[in-house]
Amino acid sequence: MKESSSKKCTICYETDTFLRNKKMSLYKCNSCNHTFTVIPRGEEETYSEDYFINVHKNWFAYPDFDLFERVFNNSKKILGNEKVKMVDVGCGQGTFLKHILNTYKSENPELSGIDIIDNSYPGIKFESGDFLVMDFNENYNIITNFMVIEHVIDPHLFIVKMVKSLTKNGVIVINTINSNSLIYRFATFLNSLGFSSPHDRLFNHHHLQHYTNESLIKLLKMEGLDVVKSEIHNYQLKAVDTPSNNPIVVALYKLVVGTMFLVSKPLNLGVHQTLYCVKKA
Repeated sequence: MKESSSKKCTICYETDTFLRNKKMSLYKCNSCNHTFTVIPRGEEETYSEDYFINVHKNWFAYPDFDLFERVFNNSKKILGNEKVKMVDVGCGQGTFLKHILNTYKSENPELSGIDIIDNSYPGIKFESGDFLVMDFNENYNIITNFMVIEHVIDPHLFIVKMVKSLTKNGVIVINTINSNSLIYRFATFLNSLGFSSPHDRLFNHHHLQHYTNESLIKLLKMEGLDVVKSEIHNYQLKAVDTPSNNPIVVALYKLVVGTMFLVSKPLNLGVHQTLYCVKKA
């Protein structure tokens, strides 16, 4: 049987989609401008300690502490005077939570983290498991996730579970890729000329969802959230994972990426987006 050229969109559920790139199993939705990957469940990326140590070595070696500070302080401003009770979903090795604990220890924030891998750290409650299937019944007034939602097969379930555990005046912070960024546009242009490596690297199968700011806001609104703040930004150049360890290749790669970061900033076309959401009144 011939495979259909359209799939139901993972965001708006419309079927006005098309196969954008067969090689990368990419589908694009005409209705909400979302791009998503369709692959068999057995081909989805698995996560272990090696993912943090080798697969994305630079990314985890150089945490974005400036982003961590912005997320925590912006969330507190939205939250008001309540004592912070926060959980980081898909917390990885707990770097964000450890930074907040050690930086704001005098405020005595109540911190928790959830991830597939096991974690342990004094002053932080960690749980291990798949967030989409595990019980999540505790209430929090700040719920964060950094570079997680692009890996999730069911974005609606992911948001629903967080909304149910968010207090009335709480804040959900979503940090993910911006597939409408300058880098993604340039890679797509190169792909049209036959240079597929940058495009295929960005749309690697470890990401199942490729959000524009438009499609991410659509998802959040569908699940009862209002976006009160949206930031389009880049990350630290030293955290860029390069396709080679060759010093010349690394230098050239970072020169191109650094130039893209510099040009994208005034255009508001950075490669990341961070959204702050509250429950609709």
